[in-house]
Amino acid sequence: MRILLIQPPVEDFYQTAIRTQPLGLASLAAALRQHGHKPSILDCQQPGCRRQLPLPAAFSYMNRFYTAGDISPFRLYGAYSHFGISWDEVRQAVAAAAPQAVGISCQFTPYVEETFKTAEIVKSISPAIPVIAGGAHASALPAEVLKSPHIDYVIIGEGDQTLPGLIDCLAENRDPGDLAGLAFKRRGEVIIHPCGDFIENLDSLPLPARDLLNSSWYGIGKAACAMLLTSRGCPQRCSYCSVHQVMGSRLRCRSAEHVIAEMKDCRERFGITAFDFEDDNFTFDRKRALRILEGIVKTFGERRLRLFAMNGLSLISLDPELLQAMKAAGFERLDLSLGSSSHELNRRMDRPADAARAEAALEAAARLRLPVTTYIILGMPDHRLEDMVDSIIYLMERPTMLGPSIFYPSPGTRTFDEVKEAGLCDVEQYGLLRSSAFPVETLHCCRLDLVTLLRLCRWINFIKGLLAKSDMASCSMADLPGLFEPAIDLTALLLLPLSTEAAGCALSKKLFDEKNFFGMKRLRAPGGYRHELFSYETSRKAVDIFFEKAHSLQVRAPAVSYGKPHTSRGSN
Repeated sequence: MRILLIQPPVEDFYQTAIRTQPLGLASLAAALRQHGHKPSILDCQQPGCRRQLPLPAAFSYMNRFYTAGDISPFRLYGAYSHFGISWDEVRQAVAAAAPQAVGISCQFTPYVEETFKTAEIVKSISPAIPVIAGGAHASALPAEVLKSPHIDYVIIGEGDQTLPGLIDCLAENRDPGDLAGLAFKRRGEVIIHPCGDFIENLDSLPLPARDLLNSSWYGIGKAACAMLLTSRGCPQRCSYCSVHQVMGSRLRCRSAEHVIAEMKDCRERFGITAFDFEDDNFTFDRKRALRILEGIVKTFGERRLRLFAMNGLSLISLDPELLQAMKAAGFERLDLSLGSSSHELNRRMDRPADAARAEAALEAAARLRLPVTTYIILGMPDHRLEDMVDSIIYLMERPTMLGPSIFYPSPGTRTFDEVKEAGLCDVEQYGLLRSSAFPVETLHCCRLDLVTLLRLCRWINFIKGLLAKSDMASCSMADLPGLFEPAIDLTALLLLPLSTEAAGCALSKKLFDEKNFFGMKRLRAPGGYRHELFSYETSRKAVDIFFEKAHSLQVRAPAVSYGKPHTSRGSN
């Protein structure tokens, strides 16, 4: 059969284009080929396709925080947009493919409507085409997804066996009703068969069908990049994470040899020289990670590839030997997951935590001059504003950039159920369950507090960037205003051509003077442009707590890759 696998367009305030490669669809396509079928992939999220949309009414409460035309480095988001090809182009592409069955990604909860819209388009072309949905959201809520009149089947969990089995049944006109991991409608009734055993021998699976993807769409700089998944499953069961819905709760790993073979295939067939390890636990099995890293050096040479792990690495899984091996293999930067600086809060989130090991890992990465971004969660239901400020300050004082992640509830998680029971947000409005919508407000923290904390993180990152550029190891909060010199009269400054850095310095000075965040717009004026300041709505409570706690502390510069060592012009 001809099966078209679709990654729909998305509509949001932003898109992380580098993370859009549909690796899961390529893996399913390879499995379908093994069964003699003819898959193709339609990735609707083509780069360079963006069209601004009117802000949906459901998001109107964000108008007070998002300002179009803001050039401040502390801005959040501007326009709401459609990312990817238009719906008319989706229709044309589906019709041209003439599929006998269609599979649609239903991975992320806030984009469920885009999945439903894609399914509606398929059925409008031919109501007889079976439409299949799969992914994390579909696995968590199969009955809800099947409420769409345009979706016939839902794959629950891993699809490498269930999807080919379903297509075999459809091709042979057999009843697929006994397949594990399949939900479907029969005479108006929803039938759900839970997923069976997870695939144990991941080396037995075919390599993803990357020939069905346009490799030029997925790159880092000028280097073609491939996502890799070297393991499946996560034993940690963090209270807010839904990865177990698809991959299970037990770690299953590919062999180092199989991973290296895939990387060789990528380079030889597609010219790929950059790789992003998308595992949830790439370094969980330390010995296996070392075998992979050593195999990369042996096969490709030291630092001949560009390596990343954008899905994040656990801080407590890293040590100096492993970090050294990562740098030798070609890691250019690290994305690390902390959760919270509080051991107690991590415990409540069911996150493994070890403050001493996390601290040691950050310092070891800095010695190796590996740039680091460390991610914390802001807005968990039981986290106080003071707790979140403490996490921000913890990272402010360490050699890392800050990665603030605004909490949103994911179906199939304990925290989702707690949010629903407490009525902290309308969890049935799936489109609102995204970071950019700041969906959850609690007695401890309102939406304005979270918006202000996010701006604080961006401001601290701006300061860290200035320190690195100035070759300073650190600077005390009391001495920070000196970074914004030479002081220029603000009235005169607004009449000059301004870089982002100059704008950030001017706005930082205003923050120090008035304890309020300001934005900046560039406006046309006779003979050129002028700049106009405007005040952001700011939580004075959040700012006051931060400055009270941080006034005697240091802002520490991040490591800078492959540059000369820092020379200290401030206290450590």
